[in-house]
Amino acid sequence: MNPTRDNGPISCLIISDFNLANLAAYLNAKAPGFGSIQSWVSPFGQAIPTLLDTTAAPWDRDLDVAIVWTQPEKVIPSFQKLLDYLRPPLGDLLKEVDDFCSLLGNIPKQIATILVPAWTAPAYHRGWGLLDLHPDFGVAGTVARMNLRLVDNLASQKRIHVLDSHKWLQGRKAFNPTLWYAAKVPYSNEVLQEAALDIRAAIQAIKGESRKLVVVDLDDTLWGGAVGELGWQNLKLGGHDPLGEAYLDFQRALKGLQNRGILLSLVSKNQESVALRALESHPEMILRPADFAGWRINWRDKAENIFELASELNLGLQSVVFIDDNAAERARVSEALPEVLVPQWPESPLFYTVALHDLRCFERPCVTDEDLKRSQLYASERERKTSARTFASLDEWLRTLM
Repeated sequence: MNPTRDNGPISCLIISDFNLANLAAYLNAKAPGFGSIQSWVSPFGQAIPTLLDTTAAPWDRDLDVAIVWTQPEKVIPSFQKLLDYLRPPLGDLLKEVDDFCSLLGNIPKQIATILVPAWTAPAYHRGWGLLDLHPDFGVAGTVARMNLRLVDNLASQKRIHVLDSHKWLQGRKAFNPTLWYAAKVPYSNEVLQEAALDIRAAIQAIKGESRKLVVVDLDDTLWGGAVGELGWQNLKLGGHDPLGEAYLDFQRALKGLQNRGILLSLVSKNQESVALRALESHPEMILRPADFAGWRINWRDKAENIFELASELNLGLQSVVFIDDNAAERARVSEALPEVLVPQWPESPLFYTVALHDLRCFERPCVTDEDLKRSQLYASERERKTSARTFASLDEWLRTLM
């Protein structure tokens, strides 16, 4: 991103062969937890001419991001033949994909980020039905090959990122014939809203503004029930029980974040020894003490505990997400620590896993070995500090490390 506008809006150009004015409006609207975006749409239906001539308008703006969202039948002529059931040679089609990738590489170098939604077949098109994943002529199978070719060609260009647009169309009425024939909008507003959320998350990640630490409560958040009252043996977790399975899946989703390099920590109003014993002893517990970079399990104010934890882990509060089933605790942390992201949380644990995946604040432009090992390093450092406090002298502790 342009370092001269760190405090200003992200300047974004949308290039497409269909009408994306609504997407621009969604991106320009204020969104909690996201920076400001100012986006423009290139001339209607002129995607290829716009990419061919990058010396004229609309390239004359001082741009940070270019979004290039095209329909494959508009930019890959052989794909239109496929939709007409003419079965063009696959080699010809992939050569056209290569040519399109070359056009993307011509985008002016001063534009630091290029986002390219993956191609999808028209939502209404049935393709070959039973044979639509056929490797030689199926529409769905060919789109998959085209997208893989797109990703492979662009992998070496670090400023270009291909977005999975298929997720935006799932479970929604993606195509509205009225919108298409009246305004050349091939997707419903629900699809465009999903696209805007993912694009915002991608821009936030590229700017280095992703969240890096999830602070989570225990009772009725990580498991069902109050461990201090029920004992760890009677917690709802796993088993043949809908709520128990839901808590287990939520822990699995948090563990998945940790595997991606996101740190986990605990802030809970509990007796520490009782809570830790539950984490260590429950046979279906997915998250164990070693999975947490730190914790504050006590009866103090949670906002104060979160502040201390972030400082201990050398992270700014803008890197923190706080998850708690208690609305009063969420309100307190939101008021005291406005930089912390405190999502509204579902009342039912059946929706916890979905809510976690919907946050979209953990995106990263790349993942390094250091990222993947970060949680383990923090946990090891915490154990070393704990061990040091149990010995009578520093010399005695150092001897245990040899």
